[in-house]
Amino acid sequence: MENQSFELLEEKIDQILRKLNELKKENAGLKERNQELQSIISDKESKLQELTTVSESSQSMQTEIADYKEKQDNIRLKVEGLLDKLQEFEQMD
Repeated sequence: MENQSFELLEEKIDQILRKLNELKKENAGLKERNQELQSIISDKESKLQELTTVSESSQSMQTEIADYKEKQDNIRLKVEGLLDKLQEFEQMD
């Protein structure tokens, strides 16, 4: 009976060691996958920062364009007003 208990204990220890090795391999694989995902996240964060900068620049340019269009409209209205006055002046003769 004592011999059988040692065999059973030995089998249990072997099972534990096999499971431990299996878990070590799985852990190594998970660490590698985690490293890959961290790299992907870092790349995506860099790309996001770049796109944010481009977006902010684009918004600034759109504001400038809107300002120039407003100034252009004001100039056009003034020129049209001056042309109308000039026509009125010419019709006085």
